[in-house]
Amino acid sequence: MLTRVKVIKVLAPFFVFFYNCVAQDLILFAYLGKSFPASTYLKVSQDINQTFLRFDGVKLSDKSFEFPLYYGLRITYRLKFVNPRTFVEFEFIHSKVYSDPEQAVKVAGIYRDSLINSVIRFGDIVQNFSISHGLNYGILNFGYKFDLKPYISPFLKFGFGVSIPHFETTIDSLSFERYEVNDFVVQLSCGIDFRVYRGIFGMVELKYTSGEIVNAGIYGGTAETFIKMFHFVFGFGYSF
Repeated sequence: MLTRVKVIKVLAPFFVFFYNCVAQDLILFAYLGKSFPASTYLKVSQDINQTFLRFDGVKLSDKSFEFPLYYGLRITYRLKFVNPRTFVEFEFIHSKVYSDPEQAVKVAGIYRDSLINSVIRFGDIVQNFSISHGLNYGILNFGYKFDLKPYISPFLKFGFGVSIPHFETTIDSLSFERYEVNDFVVQLSCGIDFRVYRGIFGMVELKYTSGEIVNAGIYGGTAETFIKMFHFVFGFGYSF
């Protein structure tokens, strides 16, 4: 018992220091939202059946409010030593994209060791191309807040990080899926934080993310695509 008391006495000043110097400038946010992915391309390199193709005009949907839900988390820290209105934050985004196998797409390249350059039904070759268990992003943001009133703070942010997709494909009936840390992603966003009650905040935000996914694993080869999308998100946070 005495040992515990001594440990508490030793650690107490550190907790007080952390709260006074760090925790008071932290805001934790959790949010839901909807994404709007743009049309993209899909490159497939499949040595196993001598297929090397590029599909253009692949339309994507998001299904943000179907399980697994679109969601995000961010931890914001005010950089008061730089400027009271500047902040840095780490953000995790769990978004999703799906393709429709019934859509018509342009395809060019080599299919089963034969040349092809045509408009086809996507599902004739690619039965499934989706990232449904997470087109996940880990992003470091830097931002600036404009204090209109004590309880309303518009902000602008710029961020960069990595994508962590769960790439899922079925090509010529050959299926493959896995998580992997992939390529670079950038983000631009703007929004408003507003005080709801004491340390509780609400937020709405419009964001744009852009990032390439390269050498993603598929059955017998790799794939590449480029995901650009807008996000509209809303949620709540707590300030310590």
